[in-house]
Amino acid sequence: MKIKFLFLAYSISRTFITKIIYIYQFFLIKKKDLEPAVRFGDKVLSNFSILGSFIYDFPIPKGKHVEIFELTFPSPLIGASFKSEPEILKMWMRMGLGGSIYKTIMANQRFGNPYPRLQDVFVNGQKGILNALGLPGPGIDFFLEEIVSSELWEFKRPLGISIGGENEKEYIENIKKIESRIIEKQSHYFYELNISCPNTDNGVTICQTPEILESLLLKLRKFSDKVVSIKVSPDVSNEVLMKIGEISSSLDKIIINAGNTKFVSPNDVNIDKSNFSMAGGGLSGAPIFARTLEMVSLFSKFDIPIMATGGISDIDQVKAAKHSGASLFGLATGLVLNPYCIPKINSVL
Repeated sequence: MKIKFLFLAYSISRTFITKIIYIYQFFLIKKKDLEPAVRFGDKVLSNFSILGSFIYDFPIPKGKHVEIFELTFPSPLIGASFKSEPEILKMWMRMGLGGSIYKTIMANQRFGNPYPRLQDVFVNGQKGILNALGLPGPGIDFFLEEIVSSELWEFKRPLGISIGGENEKEYIENIKKIESRIIEKQSHYFYELNISCPNTDNGVTICQTPEILESLLLKLRKFSDKVVSIKVSPDVSNEVLMKIGEISSSLDKIIINAGNTKFVSPNDVNIDKSNFSMAGGGLSGAPIFARTLEMVSLFSKFDIPIMATGGISDIDQVKAAKHSGASLFGLATGLVLNPYCIPKINSVL
C-alpha cells in the first residue's frame, strides 16, 4: 500500500511540476525545456529529509540477489549511467537498487550541448525522453576526489564506473587513473566502457569498429582484472553486435549492457526544432524497448552475462528481458519518470 501510494503521489507531483515549469517558460517566452523540471524534482525529493525513512527506505526482499563473477547484486535492478549526483544515487540505493553506474566520465571537464537538450516525447502512445546532453561532467580528476570518499560505498553494492574517451588511448589513461586511486580502497566496483557515443577522433563510435574494442579490452586486461561492462548501441547493425559478442565471449569477466539510447531527429518524435538545440539526440524509454529485447536475444547466444537497458520501468518489461536472456536490468528513464518503480518492481520480482 505504501509503495502504491508513493508511486501515485510522485506521478501526480511530477506531472504537475512539469506543467507549471512549461507554463512559466511560455510566459517568459523561453524555449520549452524539460531539464529544469528534472532538476527541481530531484532537489525536492532529495530534500524531504523530514520524511526520510518513510519515503526513501525500502529493504530489498531476500532471495533477489544476482551473482556475476565476484560481484553480488542484492537486486537485479541497476541504476543505468546517467547521473553522478551523490545525493540522488544514494536516494535510489535506499529505494532498493542492487547497484548503480555513474554517469560517463571523460578526461576533461565538459559543459555539454546548448539548452534545450532534454524533452519529454510520446512515440506511438509510449512515453520516452529525447536527450542531447553531450556528456557534461567535471572531468576525471574531480570525479576521483569525490568517489574515493563517497558514502555510496557504505551500501556494499556494486558501483559501475562508466568510462568515455575521445580515442582508445584516452580510455586506457582514464582507467589507469582510477585504478591507481581506488583499487586498494574499494572492491565493490566494475568498469563500464561507453563505446556507443561518438567517442573517436574521426567521429566513428568504437561500437561501430569491433577491432578497436578488441584492442582496447586486450590492453585493459594487461593491468586490470576488474569486471567490465560493454555498453553497446541499438543503432549499430546486428552483424556488428554479433562480432562484439564473439570478442566479449573470448575474454574473462565481461558483461554486455544492451544497450543505450537510440539516435533520432526531433522531427522523428514530433519535437519542434526550435525546442531542441541539436540536429538529433538519444531516444530512451518505452519506445526503444523492442530493440532492447532484440539485442538481448542476440547476445544470449553467447556465454556472457547480459544487462538489459532501454525502456525498462515495470515488472512486465523485466520479465520479458529476463526471458530473453538478461540477468540485470538497467533503469534510466524509468527513474526520471518515477523512481518508485524500484520498490514496486522489487516487491513482485
